[in-house]
Amino acid sequence: MKSFANTSFFLLFEAIVRHDNAGLSMDAWKANGVEWNRTHHNFGDQRYGFTVEVFLATRPGRNGWSFMVVKEHWWAGRHGESVKSQNWAKLMSGKRSAVMAWLTERKGELEK
Repeated sequence: MKSFANTSFFLLFEAIVRHDNAGLSMDAWKANGVEWNRTHHNFGDQRYGFTVEVFLATRPGRNGWSFMVVKEHWWAGRHGESVKSQNWAKLMSGKRSAVMAWLTERKGELEK
């Protein structure tokens, strides 16, 4: 995995979050040396609606890092047809290689 933009990143991200915060029961948690925060925003009426989830993962310390993942889902119409869903991620601080090394390590742990 070399990028925050590919499908494998988002699949691994989801697996880590599900493992460390089953059912998203917490909006803030700490696992494997990383501090996590999740915020959830939504709006809906008869014409359209949207949901946005924002995750911020921070590894404190001298070689620390932080990245953000945003998940958006939009729907419209009386039957709530999905019109757009997208995920994106951004390195907020630190080195991308350090985040990727941590993700690779976590992947190995989850596959055991």
